[in-house]
Amino acid sequence: MPKPRLRTPLAKLRKHWKRASPEERQAFLEHIGAPQAARPTESQEPTESGLSHLIANGRYLLPQTVVRIEAIMRARRIGPAEVVAELGFPDQGVALARALTQQSSLRLAVIAALSAWLKAREESPTS
Repeated sequence: MPKPRLRTPLAKLRKHWKRASPEERQAFLEHIGAPQAARPTESQEPTESGLSHLIANGRYLLPQTVVRIEAIMRARRIGPAEVVAELGFPDQGVALARALTQQSSLRLAVIAALSAWLKAREESPTS
């Protein structure tokens, strides 16, 4: 019987970082001597009200963004192809559909345009 694979120290650190409170994270960053610029401030910490402008983590849409996009699509009775056509990327309909359903990546230009599109649609829901 093969030996079970042991977790690496990096994997352990990531697990415990996720569980740590903001105070514990700050204490750890001070302990390792991280530069002040690398340390998150309270204004950088995500809050429920501060998440509205964040739509993606890198090239991947956040779950709440998917919900927002799908709500607008249902209200306007349009599909992913129509959304990306409004954004100016008519060839990216399949990519948006995959990003919404399978959490696949999108081009950064599409994400930037999608952010502005979401903001405009949520400010004026009748358009």
